[in-house]
Amino acid sequence: MSEKKFSQLLMVGVIGERLTEFERSAWQRYPPGGVILFARNCVDPQKTKVLVAELQEISIKTSSLPLIVAVDQEGGPVARFREGFPDFPGAATLGAENDLQKTRDTAKALGKALLEIGINCNLAPVADLFQASSRVLYKRCFGADPGLVADHVKAYIEGLQSSGVAACVKHFPGHGSVVEDSHEMLPVSSLKRSELESHLKPFAAAISAEVKIMMAAHLKFPAIDSRSVPFSPLFLNEIARLKMGFSGLILSDDLDMAAVAGRPLPEVMAEGLKAGLDMALWGRNLKAVVDPEPVMAGFCHKIQDCGLTAESLQVKMERLQLLRKALEVGLNADG
Repeated sequence: MSEKKFSQLLMVGVIGERLTEFERSAWQRYPPGGVILFARNCVDPQKTKVLVAELQEISIKTSSLPLIVAVDQEGGPVARFREGFPDFPGAATLGAENDLQKTRDTAKALGKALLEIGINCNLAPVADLFQASSRVLYKRCFGADPGLVADHVKAYIEGLQSSGVAACVKHFPGHGSVVEDSHEMLPVSSLKRSELESHLKPFAAAISAEVKIMMAAHLKFPAIDSRSVPFSPLFLNEIARLKMGFSGLILSDDLDMAAVAGRPLPEVMAEGLKAGLDMALWGRNLKAVVDPEPVMAGFCHKIQDCGLTAESLQVKMERLQLLRKALEVGLNADG
């Protein structure tokens, strides 16, 4: 399998509103399977549309498949697009109103607005259970009750994916048991496995709604596993795959966060893929890495000698290719 195939297991951030020459070179030599956009890329929706079109042109030329183009457009406090983009209510507002049809319709309308720009994946909904002391979940959750959250998560995914945009439910297995922010540290939860069930209920609802992507959170549960979730076969395979029956794509939360800082990124990426991730997300936020090519090249080398079997790697590649082809159909159908 060529290095161009391995690099498709990455979702990578772009530094600005246009591709740099470093990025253009890296994308052509090591084409990622996805890109993630942040506020720095979304100042002007029309400029973002041009950026996405260029990224997709490179992807088609190098891999014959469209990119997964992702953004955190939850509504409420987390919205990468502000000026020139419709304002949609966030999960806290929708959960408080508790109108499932409104949640479904809101997500569908949001998906259509994203597709106008060329974005085919929204990193939403948040399926975490709200707790007032959390610094990261403020106004981002549908509520604290597992049943209510599960109902709205399901409705949101149904609405969003009916527009042709893939939903990514997060942050598995639930950020609601910790108060720390994984951008700043690795949050540690004291929950035992039996206590995890209420937090998993919204994720089970997401799976029943055939959610395309699930994001693995930077969380550690010492009473359940010594490894944090993105590097835990127990969480990613035994719980998500075997127990809950998830067959979609498992994406890491951003690996360029303080929760996993201090180790070489290619090594961290490969370790996550070996544990059960299908795709490693590198937002390029924590460190000012101007040229992404060395990290992408390093990952392509590391993934070949990390102990991941050829069969497992092939399954990941096929899962990713199926989603990318499905998104291409969604875009064409809506465009």
